[in-house]
Amino acid sequence: MKTRRRIALFSIVVLLLAAGLAAQTPAKDLLKKAKEAFDDEDRDLARELYLKVIELDPEESDAYYRLGVLADDPEEAVAWLKQYAELEPKDAWGWLALGDKLLKIGRTIEAREAYGTAARLAPEAEDIRDGLGRGRSASAIQLVPIGGYAGDSDKIKAWTYGLEGSAPLRGGFRLGARFRRTDLRGAFSRTSMDDYVVTVAGRPRAAMTLSAMAGLAEYGMVKLPNVPPAGQAALNRTGNNGWTTPQGEFRFRWRPAGNGPSADVRLQRLPYATSPQLAFNRAVADDARLIAELPVGPLKVRGQGRISLIETRAEANNRRLETAAILAYPFGWQGEISVQYHVLGFARASTAGYFAPRSVETVEAGTYWELGGEGDWTAEIDLGAGIQRLARQGESSGPWNTALRGWGYFAYDLTPTLQFRIEAEAYSAPFAPVGAVTGENWRYLSLSAGLVARLY
Repeated sequence: MKTRRRIALFSIVVLLLAAGLAAQTPAKDLLKKAKEAFDDEDRDLARELYLKVIELDPEESDAYYRLGVLADDPEEAVAWLKQYAELEPKDAWGWLALGDKLLKIGRTIEAREAYGTAARLAPEAEDIRDGLGRGRSASAIQLVPIGGYAGDSDKIKAWTYGLEGSAPLRGGFRLGARFRRTDLRGAFSRTSMDDYVVTVAGRPRAAMTLSAMAGLAEYGMVKLPNVPPAGQAALNRTGNNGWTTPQGEFRFRWRPAGNGPSADVRLQRLPYATSPQLAFNRAVADDARLIAELPVGPLKVRGQGRISLIETRAEANNRRLETAAILAYPFGWQGEISVQYHVLGFARASTAGYFAPRSVETVEAGTYWELGGEGDWTAEIDLGAGIQRLARQGESSGPWNTALRGWGYFAYDLTPTLQFRIEAEAYSAPFAPVGAVTGENWRYLSLSAGLVARLY
């Protein structure tokens, strides 16, 4: 009887082993074919074969890792690499790959934790130490002393200084706050504005970016330093007692991986008071903008629309409309060249301190580039050159004139915990579609710089 039981038990074990080997053999064969397709850079075939491997053998960890490498969607890549890390928790390079993907979608705290696990497993590996440095830098608390200057052809100057900071949150968000003071000086008057805001920004999904800002702008009295005291007293009797207004912004951007349609929506309520006169008249703009982009072959067709309602205490509200059509040729993710047509106009003229023509048309060639980013420095450049004509209220369009614009940003890591940033913007055009232009044939230059201190 015992002999029969032993024979039966032995037979069951043999059958189970045979069944396991029968199941593993197709999985191993597919895994070999998938690796060959991966090495031959046949991504579609490799992806299909690795998925079949997992169906046959859900414990085959290499298939999860390769699917993470092959995934075009960063969120999908993160999901595969997380499963790989669960199966192979001692593989430092699996955690390194997971950290890289998490950092790519902006989940900085989670990326730092993945890099930290990799560093504990392989503390001497240089690429892992580099990854840990990237994770710590991206997830650090940031403090940014800011200072800047802006001046235009109407002799309006603005000196800005302040402090802003932000801290990371899980899920790819950052929470921040800012205090900024701007001293506005015209030819005969001056005032100041204090800016108090709270910000939150992040990427809940790889293709989606959200940001929001809310706070207060507080303006002081307009002062007339070069005018006799009687003149200052007369101005004060007209309601020159300073004022405070709420301000805010919400922005939604959708830009999927690959070559799909994208959209950018922005809602704002911001002070329009960029001169002492506009500050005295308590100018504020409520603004809504939409940018939609559609790929057409190798090109991108972009349409823009914007509507603003400008409020002042000196006159009834004014409406500003702007549309644009842009045909762009991209050079990968780094940049593009474009041909652009913009048209904007105001519902009526204004006496509150800003120039409000009936229409402004601009035709220009533009280019935008993102440079660096992998090392100690990064830069962005946005340039445009073309022609522009405008029509005053009740008049026909004037002649075409030259219109130039430029914006640039540069950041350099002085140390792992200290970064230098500088930003510049310039316009030379009959009308610039930014801020509140005080007159035609307007020229403008702004420059700001700051040091970013990373605390971790």
